[in-house]
Amino acid sequence: MTLSARYTELSRLADLGEEVEAAWSSVSDRAGSYRVLPDGRCDIILRFDAGRRPIAGATVVVTGPTTRFYDVPIEPGMGFVGIRLRPGCFETVLGFEPADLANANLVGPDAFAACPDLETLCAPARDENELVARLTAFVRRRVADSSSKPAPMARVVISAFHASGGRLRIGDVANMHAISERTVQRIVVGATGLAPKTFAAILRFHRALRLLRDHRLSPADAALEAGFSDQAHMSRVFRRMGGFSPARLPDVTLVSLRD
Repeated sequence: MTLSARYTELSRLADLGEEVEAAWSSVSDRAGSYRVLPDGRCDIILRFDAGRRPIAGATVVVTGPTTRFYDVPIEPGMGFVGIRLRPGCFETVLGFEPADLANANLVGPDAFAACPDLETLCAPARDENELVARLTAFVRRRVADSSSKPAPMARVVISAFHASGGRLRIGDVANMHAISERTVQRIVVGATGLAPKTFAAILRFHRALRLLRDHRLSPADAALEAGFSDQAHMSRVFRRMGGFSPARLPDVTLVSLRD
């Protein structure tokens, strides 16, 4: 799948708050499609015409947690800016659980119906920087006003899955923190909208992708290092989650995932 958009994480925005994992932007340079891979996260996105100044008519998109890839059709000059929320912060910011949006997106009026405050994000803006600033201010305001806070153990449990690259079992995480497996299940579903086994599988998928692309490991070695039972197992997961083979990686975006 050819990548037709330039995705950039805005590292210059250091003070995003603990609820935000990253701010990012993307502008398409030709018609095509953009492949979105499951990452166990939810984003608040503004879609707009990048060739128009001032920017007007932006569309809000709220993405839920996904378990497989999907392709977004794009046109030349289509722009996006987004905020990727940390696991555990979705309900705090948007007022409903991520599981309510599993394998689905809310676009425009549907997003406003779920969270009316999102409509304020669509006012005209000078440029992309103003849209990003508006998104970050929105998150801060919603967090300050929210009565729903992340579960105290959520960050610890999610960090354990991240530190292992998704290789820990539910029972292992429960034993590490002296809590029950049911509590781990409840925390992960509440934080990500996904079952722990699914969330761990997504982390293994991303670890294997980086081992193949960035570290140039062979598929057999990457499968072993990432915690798959064998190369065939990794190939099945790649086809399901990414729509491609480990032996023929397309030009897809790998987002930064932090614990």
